[in-house]
Amino acid sequence: MYQTNFQSITGQSPEKRSKISRSSSFTSSISTTQHNPVSMFKGSRSLITAFMVLVLFSFLVSCESDGVVGEELSPDGEQVETNTYPVTNIEEVSDNGFSGSLNNSAMGIVQDPVYGTITSSTLMKPSISKQNSGIDVFPADYSLKMMLQLNSQKYGNEASASSYKIYEINQRWRGNEIRYNNPVSVDRSVEVGSFQVTDEDSVEVSLNQPFVDRYREFFNDTTAQRDSLYRFEFPGLAIVPEDGNEKIDFVRHRFATDDTTETAVSRFFVENEQDSLIANLSAIDWGSSMERSDVPETDEGLVLHNTMEQILKIEFDLDPKDFEGVEIVNAQLILNPDPGPDAVTPSGFVRPENNLIRGHAFPSEPLSLHSEIFSQQASVGTNLNEDEEVYSLNVTQFIIDQLYGSNELTPLYFTNQQNNGLYVSTKLFGNEAAENVRPRLIITTLNPDN
Repeated sequence: MYQTNFQSITGQSPEKRSKISRSSSFTSSISTTQHNPVSMFKGSRSLITAFMVLVLFSFLVSCESDGVVGEELSPDGEQVETNTYPVTNIEEVSDNGFSGSLNNSAMGIVQDPVYGTITSSTLMKPSISKQNSGIDVFPADYSLKMMLQLNSQKYGNEASASSYKIYEINQRWRGNEIRYNNPVSVDRSVEVGSFQVTDEDSVEVSLNQPFVDRYREFFNDTTAQRDSLYRFEFPGLAIVPEDGNEKIDFVRHRFATDDTTETAVSRFFVENEQDSLIANLSAIDWGSSMERSDVPETDEGLVLHNTMEQILKIEFDLDPKDFEGVEIVNAQLILNPDPGPDAVTPSGFVRPENNLIRGHAFPSEPLSLHSEIFSQQASVGTNLNEDEEVYSLNVTQFIIDQLYGSNELTPLYFTNQQNNGLYVSTKLFGNEAAENVRPRLIITTLNPDN
């Protein structure tokens, strides 16, 4: 099944919204932004193949997907053959995706026995917009609180309590520029606030008076330089996990696509002396300051992180001579998830689940792989087939264009899930595994002469 990833992105900025839409057929072109138009997958036999697929659809859906070589006759007498090809040209490419302006940001520490230790702080900066807040002046006797709405998903020991301290950031940063494994500097000399999290869905935190007083000066400023001074001289706050934390909590910054109520997202409260709510202030910027370390060394399996720290680069070594006189009507790349990570996790340890693999192809090698993947539609994609425990990606058009097309294409680059601020990793069987779970390409051909 083909999955289209709709990411509303401009240039290289992080996503504003991500959706997954299902489709029952392969789309032979990629939708791209206006700034980066690309025409893809123009195989010389596309129309013929599409017709063949339609004619043989009822037959092909009954074919076995386990990759066993076989031959059958269609009702019209054409010979259909299915062959399995090993996929050995696989490389794990290292990169780091955007970590700001996403649907979620992460805070906490997790020691994952499979994917390493992650230390992450959430960054937030309150808005000084008077129009959106509903107040024109921030009086001296008003206080400021941080309201954190937490995602129900956790990473690590979900029953543990986590302790956090809030500090000021001491460097300039922008959510649409920061990346994973490039942590932001924090001034730990003055504590702005602190709190604990167990299983709450929201947390209110009072911010100390010196910070509120400095924020008030910017809010009440009436000069023409107000916005630019705030942008360059007030970096905002970092929510830093204390040592001993055993899980990562995710802070919600956008409404989920399946929200049925107007559930509030993380923001700031302005209150008066009686602790009465005066105004809501949105976060003008946010992100994650994250670092992964102590990753176990292993030569077994293939690992993907939705943070794009690891991306799979796959090339198909096929000889056009092997397909002379036949039509390719279906090609499926089969990837098997490795259940090993579940077997080595402690009791009560949870991870955000992965159920999506996507492939991306480009007309030339990208200068910034994570940016190109982030800003363009996926070429192919599929959800996990839970019955068979496989990812089956329809790469028919890509294989046809690789064998017969006139346009040069890069290899396919595979990622998991979306880069939405959650930390999602998955492990796949590699070529050192048993033959029946190794990466493989299953191609169905039609010989019209028979």
